[in-house]
Amino acid sequence: MEDMSMILDSLLIPETGFSLVFLFFFILLWVILRRIKGLGRTMAVLELGHQEFYYQSSEMRKCRLRLMTTERTDMKALQTRSGELLGFFERIGFLVQKGILPKKETWLSFGTPVQGYFSFLVPFIQWLRTEERDPELYMYFEDLNEAIFRLNYKMDRKQVHPLLEEEELTRFIEEEKSALSN
Repeated sequence: MEDMSMILDSLLIPETGFSLVFLFFFILLWVILRRIKGLGRTMAVLELGHQEFYYQSSEMRKCRLRLMTTERTDMKALQTRSGELLGFFERIGFLVQKGILPKKETWLSFGTPVQGYFSFLVPFIQWLRTEERDPELYMYFEDLNEAIFRLNYKMDRKQVHPLLEEEELTRFIEEEKSALSN
């Protein structure tokens, strides 16, 4: 009987030590992964803040004002004046689609401008896709508008449209012009 007890003791003690080390390692790994996940969230908030800052910068405000004073039917003028803004929203759409920027916070920060500018530029985007023979041109911007539309519907619980109606678009243009002129 003593031999059996000695054999069990020699087997159980190393296994217990190994189990404790494994448990400690697992807890340490879990803590590190939680910190990394929190770091990713912090980085997303910082990136969104950077994008908001750039959107309100004097350079971008001038670009937006030039765009808002352009006729929606003048495709050549839109081509020269819309590049910066289209690139900006395309970048935001890419970051949202890749999960770098959270959708809800992006909706809170850029919901109205995305819908307004997409509605303003959709005829130009369609024209440009035809001219460039690239049906996927500014697709991230279009996907961002669709995501904003779905979040508007989900959050507001009212009937909204992916594109602003003409009256809403006119109001958006006038509000942008007056906000950017000051």
